[in-house]
Amino acid sequence: MNRRHVLAASLLPVLRPGTGRAKAFSKHGLWNNATGPHLRGAVITQRRVYPEIDGPEFLGPGPFGTPVSNAALQQLSAAGGNLLVLSHPGIFTENEPFELDPDALANLDDLVTRARRWGLYVIIGFRTGPGRSAFTFHRDDAGSWFPTDMINERVWTDFAYHDAWEAMWRETARHFRNVENVAGYLLMVEPNANQVAVGPNGHDLEIWDAAELRRQVARTPADWSQLARRLSIAVRDTDPDTPVLISPDGYANSAFEANLDLSADDPAVLCVHDYAPRDFTHQAMGDGRPYEPGEGRFEPPSHPRWCMGEFGLHRWAPGGDRYLTERVRDLERAGAGWAVFRWTSGWEIYERRENRFTVQAGGADDALFRSLRRSWRYNRLRPDAGLRR
Repeated sequence: MNRRHVLAASLLPVLRPGTGRAKAFSKHGLWNNATGPHLRGAVITQRRVYPEIDGPEFLGPGPFGTPVSNAALQQLSAAGGNLLVLSHPGIFTENEPFELDPDALANLDDLVTRARRWGLYVIIGFRTGPGRSAFTFHRDDAGSWFPTDMINERVWTDFAYHDAWEAMWRETARHFRNVENVAGYLLMVEPNANQVAVGPNGHDLEIWDAAELRRQVARTPADWSQLARRLSIAVRDTDPDTPVLISPDGYANSAFEANLDLSADDPAVLCVHDYAPRDFTHQAMGDGRPYEPGEGRFEPPSHPRWCMGEFGLHRWAPGGDRYLTERVRDLERAGAGWAVFRWTSGWEIYERRENRFTVQAGGADDALFRSLRRSWRYNRLRPDAGLRR
């Protein structure tokens, strides 16, 4: 066997999903920053379809959208990605009596199963759940394309909703505890009590200082750290083998890490999101705001086990490929798994209109896409595509 054959053999785990050395690692080992990164990929999001505001086609026929095609999953795997973050609706109803939603569970089960077939690990993360609707992420648009009363943020005002989140996570962990390609449970996607919880004056808190937030919300329903600890215990009681991923408050802002009180030996994986600087990453088409060297850098959090669950930029940002390259370089040096926002769903009606963050919207030779594939080629681990439970 010559050098050329050796190099070709070393690429087989990337080129042929399911042939990697996944069984050499426990699920917790997948998030070991000292030996990683082991997981690199992308994020997809879904929410419940509301025909009265979405119409019959935009998010698909429902009940959750947008539909994710097999071709989209295959393309992520073929590009070298081995991780799919499922930013998904919770499997319990948002309102009382907080029951299991069979459609939500079936939808999630289907995504996990199909991701496995293409050699993709998944993170199950809940955007919504009891007392939290998807419209908490669109508060600035309330009263425009959706009615204000569709915003539900009661999880931050009543401990009864905490009880329901615990029950939801126990059921989730029970259902998926023997599913090999589930690499982690993200307890809540972008907790935001710091902004939306009701303060003593009856208005939104809007607190962006971690110490001040701790003082204001300690031992109240708006104390995310208290709820996160409770959910972590519930998951570990049910499924000790699958890692728990916890994001800080402030929409997974690392500046709020200290409020979680994670000790160095806590097995949880800290999951942060970062889109700084937003005037670059979220610029409007035509703004022409250029990338400046150093703007993609990221300072690692304190917790020894952490990942970057979301980062990205509007695809037209000048120099965006250099921004992503710089960001990924820091993540690689820190051994942190990562997922870029976002991967196409394959539902063309939606993707033609909402593709600002879609990294492959410019085509296979686009500079943004190439910058990601350069790192995805180092992925070596794949779940066994032949196992379900």
